[in-house]
Amino acid sequence: MLLLDAGGYLAPTHLQNLPHLGLNAPDTALVTRNDLDPGTRNGVWGIPWHSNEPFTGLAYCPGGRSLFWGGWSPRLMPADLDAWPKDARDFLNTNYPDVEREIGVQDKADYLSGPLNTAINAELQAVAAGTNAILPEVSLDIVEEAPIAVQANSPGPGLFSFDKFSSGPMLLESIRDDIARRWTSNDNSRRRFFLVPRCHVIRLQNNGGRITGIDLTYNGQFRSLSAPVNLSPDCQIVLAAGTIESTRLALESFPISRGAYSMGANFMAHLRTNLTVRVRRSALGLGASTTLEQGGAIVRGEIKNPDGSKRRYHFQVLASAEKGSNPEATMWTMVPDIDLLRNLLSNEDPDWVAIVFRGLGEMDGDKRARPGSTTSFVNLTNGADPLQGDGLSARAWVQFAPTPNDYAAWRKLATSAVELAGRLGKSAGDVEYWYNGGWQSAPPADPFAATKDQLGNTHHEAGTLWMGDDPATSITGPTGRFHHVSNAYVAGPALFPTVGSANPSLTGLALARQISVAVVEALKPAPLPRSKLLYAGSLADWQMSGAGSFLQVYDILESVGGPGLLWYTRESFSDFVLEFEWQYASRTDNSGVFIRVPNLNSSTPNDWMAAIDQSYEIQIDPRGYNSEAKKENDPLRSTGAIYNINAPTRTDIEKGPWQWNTFVIEAIGNRIKVTLNDVLVNDFTDAKPRSLRGHIALQNHHDGSKVQFRNIRIKSVVPGVTELPVARVA
Repeated sequence: MLLLDAGGYLAPTHLQNLPHLGLNAPDTALVTRNDLDPGTRNGVWGIPWHSNEPFTGLAYCPGGRSLFWGGWSPRLMPADLDAWPKDARDFLNTNYPDVEREIGVQDKADYLSGPLNTAINAELQAVAAGTNAILPEVSLDIVEEAPIAVQANSPGPGLFSFDKFSSGPMLLESIRDDIARRWTSNDNSRRRFFLVPRCHVIRLQNNGGRITGIDLTYNGQFRSLSAPVNLSPDCQIVLAAGTIESTRLALESFPISRGAYSMGANFMAHLRTNLTVRVRRSALGLGASTTLEQGGAIVRGEIKNPDGSKRRYHFQVLASAEKGSNPEATMWTMVPDIDLLRNLLSNEDPDWVAIVFRGLGEMDGDKRARPGSTTSFVNLTNGADPLQGDGLSARAWVQFAPTPNDYAAWRKLATSAVELAGRLGKSAGDVEYWYNGGWQSAPPADPFAATKDQLGNTHHEAGTLWMGDDPATSITGPTGRFHHVSNAYVAGPALFPTVGSANPSLTGLALARQISVAVVEALKPAPLPRSKLLYAGSLADWQMSGAGSFLQVYDILESVGGPGLLWYTRESFSDFVLEFEWQYASRTDNSGVFIRVPNLNSSTPNDWMAAIDQSYEIQIDPRGYNSEAKKENDPLRSTGAIYNINAPTRTDIEKGPWQWNTFVIEAIGNRIKVTLNDVLVNDFTDAKPRSLRGHIALQNHHDGSKVQFRNIRIKSVVPGVTELPVARVA
């Protein structure tokens, strides 16, 4: 894995998990040509594109804008996904729960639990129960607790809380683990994971619908990677540079136009409004408090357009007992030190609760847009013009142009926020509104003018490389792969056919899983013909006997703990050819594959010992360790041995740590043949066979041993017959 990142290393985790460093995202800037570019701001923030709207830009560092991400992570609702490919919808609905657990959203009330949070949710639920409409053309469908990716409570006694989710630590640990594994053999060339910072990818070399090279600059110096010199001929490319930059790279590298549909069309973000009010504590059923509290909720609904069409919206509602007009200030500060904590607590307002209603409305996407259109699109600037390019290629040009329906919905969104806030009051004077530099007793006369937010500061750009089932009307397929390029994928909201009403983070992370699955699938070796796959991501047909377990990582099984056996319960096999791949982490790892194993449920429950004397183990042990004699290189216990029965003829075929080996085990009658990495290493005929039929089992030998298995396939064989259909389930 080669990760090319345009920025330099900045922080190991989310910025809100760190003390105050002054690295917050800067304000937006309008950049229509190079000489208006403000350059790097706040350490890492730059604007790589040109646009008709102000933008904050990108954070040039590993992790990028995700290090500054606010944490809101709602799901897209069924109505948001109506126009999406069915496969993508099904994948999201299946994987949303796991991704929510990974980033800390599943326990929604954890970060905000307390009387204020309870009161805000109760009051909004009461409003929703009283009516299903905020305005005649704006429905109020559901109120839920705020889905913010923060873990505030510790997961156990004596443990620190997780704080804001960040993939940064996992990224760095993975790279360092990989380095450590490679250096056990003192061969850095075997590393499998590289992060190259300060690496700007200019374009991808497209040869007949396949990426075969990458042009880039490293520390300002031009470089080119190409297959097979320093890129694998089987390389898979993932564009994950954000919607606009990924689109720029695709347009530079392999532009495609399918009739009226072309890359860069369908550009969307969110129509956003920000209304801040304050509500009397008494109206919320709250007395004076001595604890600085915050609360939050998400309000969802639908807006009807003048032409009868509908679009989704939601309000992010955040409340704070802190004085002032910014309820989010403390929430996004995080990790206050001891000195700051006292100041925060002393800043509590005894009479009021400040609440922000941040509206996010769905924006129209025009899949037929192109330069000259009146709707939104992304294209390239004139690279030959020194005010438009970066010296090596064109920049992206971003054209934001909301439609009349967008503006109509935007105004209704702003008015709805004012109406919803007003319903939290119980009597006159309970609600005040922040505009014109202060608190006002009446709502703004023009809510849209007073609360409208810029299009370019949401970081929710989406849609320009949208997915679909039909290559004639979409750019990518449901797995995120470009229809017209066999080994290039997109990660992120550029894939969205519609932007929906929700922040794109959760959905983008879930789709990244689908891309991972697709990449793994593309790199799978071709299976044996007419063979049956015993493990395809589910352990429904397998059972664990003994201690330990097996970790599932897509199509890989990894031993954890032990000793024990994971055995295939669905069928037993007599004569067969078993093929699989395996690899180990270190020389002290130990495992094996048992064949012709008896039904372990018929013995003492959870006891796998019957397999030792009644079946055969094909050994995996790089040391060939004899635990009784406490010595290594025992032939009967080395890789390829039929354990304690017959030694392999060669012990130099096995590959080193974290390299896949292939076993082919052929069991016909009382003869067992073992082929390791295409070399026959064991051919044994048992005069008194232990068993001629049984199950297949994988061993986890001891706690700490890490052996992985994949592509476990079996083909039943009848002696004297060269081909036979796969064995049927009894």
